[in-house]
Amino acid sequence: MSVAYDRPSLELPESPELLLDAYLPLAQYHADQLMRRVPDSIERDDLINAGVLGLLDAASRFDPGRGIQFSTFVGYRVRGAMMDYLRDFDWFPRSLRDTAKEMQQALSRLEQEYGRPAEESEIANALGLDLDTYRQKLLDIKGMSVLYFDDLPLAGNEDGDLDVLEVIAGDPEETPERQTAMHEFMGQLATAIEALPVRERIILTLYYYEELSMKEVALVLSLTESRVSQLHSQMVLRLRQLLHLEPHDDQLG
Repeated sequence: MSVAYDRPSLELPESPELLLDAYLPLAQYHADQLMRRVPDSIERDDLINAGVLGLLDAASRFDPGRGIQFSTFVGYRVRGAMMDYLRDFDWFPRSLRDTAKEMQQALSRLEQEYGRPAEESEIANALGLDLDTYRQKLLDIKGMSVLYFDDLPLAGNEDGDLDVLEVIAGDPEETPERQTAMHEFMGQLATAIEALPVRERIILTLYYYEELSMKEVALVLSLTESRVSQLHSQMVLRLRQLLHLEPHDDQLG
């Protein structure tokens, strides 16, 4: 089972050396969590390096007057820097993006038509595929199904796109309007999660909240690891559709 990193209770260290000593394990922890969800072409050391840059940025931007602990603030900044690195690392071919887009569009059409979550066989039929081929395509796009709730964009605000990470981290440029957008989005997210089929909702909870590995989720649900991966990819497509996000308009799905 995954063990959550126990963040240090220290406040902002006085020198870069002390900062790294205190918070490098935090960067390593987030890198290890992300490595479970990205393609083999991503190097752990590169994620850690990105996290260190986020750590230094957090130290330069931290304002103790905002009433947030540095240990909390830096955690979001470290992970955010890693997510930025992954966004810039374009590892998916256009053909795979097109496949994912087609699958999400088919899912969207069916769920609008039926007024309920579409079943696998229905999605496969709409795509002109047999069930085994459809499931294989779900496995093909599993690397695109990296989903962190604090990386989901809040669109439609006057300041442009805002992600949940910025608001939680107490971004210095945060405004009351952005806080309102955040609360609205979290309500939409909760509604979308409730609309997921039960098994996909369980996978979401075990994988993202309990931080179990795919193998551990498979053991809990008495499924194969590849089957859990298929359901996870389908869950991501369905959640994006429920949140009205364009099909894979970014690297992380």
